[in-house]
Amino acid sequence: MAVAAPAWAQTAKTRRHSVDWPSQAVNLIVPFPAGGSSAILAKQVALSFERTTAQSLRLQYLGGGGVQGASFAAKAQANGQNIFIGGSHLAVARTLSVDEDFDLIEDLRPLALVALVPQVVVINPERIRVRTAMEWLADLARKPMRYRMATAGVGSSSHVSAEILRYQESLRFDFVHFRGAGPALQDLLAGSVDMMVDGLISCLPHVRSGRLKALLVTGRQRVALLPDVPCALEMGVHALDSLTWYGLFAPSQLTDAQAQAMQAVFMQMGRDATLQNNLAAMGIHWGDLYGEEFAAMVRQETLQWAQRLKSMGFKQQWLKNTEEN
Repeated sequence: MAVAAPAWAQTAKTRRHSVDWPSQAVNLIVPFPAGGSSAILAKQVALSFERTTAQSLRLQYLGGGGVQGASFAAKAQANGQNIFIGGSHLAVARTLSVDEDFDLIEDLRPLALVALVPQVVVINPERIRVRTAMEWLADLARKPMRYRMATAGVGSSSHVSAEILRYQESLRFDFVHFRGAGPALQDLLAGSVDMMVDGLISCLPHVRSGRLKALLVTGRQRVALLPDVPCALEMGVHALDSLTWYGLFAPSQLTDAQAQAMQAVFMQMGRDATLQNNLAAMGIHWGDLYGEEFAAMVRQETLQWAQRLKSMGFKQQWLKNTEEN
């Protein structure tokens, strides 16, 4: 789901490599349908990849959700032709044992941190008529089970964020799980559901158009693109005081030489001014963390999530809520 702005985010030194990569088009496995944060980021990565290498990065969309997509990617050939874009929800999924056949630490090799992305609590203003996040929380508390919360799927960042918010704020509402943020947003815009915790990347255009209302951004500071929207820390909503991360991975059997060659390309992409500008327009920046430094971050994330969720007794709560919905 989320990670506070990390101390690890510093540029890694370029490593020597002996593999000529890429020598042909490469597949990028995207574990959600088009329209969500993962898919939008993947498009920007693919465009920069082509500018940097003159090779294509072919997007392969899988609609089964983040963990299923990661499991599929882990079983792909470890020949440098298959990479995967995944987010911090995988660290949560590992703690909750969402997929017993997949392990984030053992089955995928971290290559590059792509971005740290705020999430946004958004509502359909025609369905929920409140002005502020505090009014929204009070309304939910007064009207248990009246509203429906859309998610990008069971185990997605939007689901985990909403589950923790529900747990820590003692709220009661229904979940409606979709196969990605794109389909969830479409139903939110149509009024079939009432609210969602979504990545800034995918919901920003709808907030700007006025079709959705942003009540809160996750993290410890406001977002420049939404200066009037308070952050979770200042509002005291500690359940959402951190950010979501996205990274590039390969199957774990990838050789060191292949990994170093791929990381060198991703470092070049990090200096792509067009990519930087495009990401900045979405309120984010390139993660600029590679190889072992990114792997250390992933390990630390999984440990922190395990400790946090255990302290909340959250695995039992998760299982109970999943069965109810």
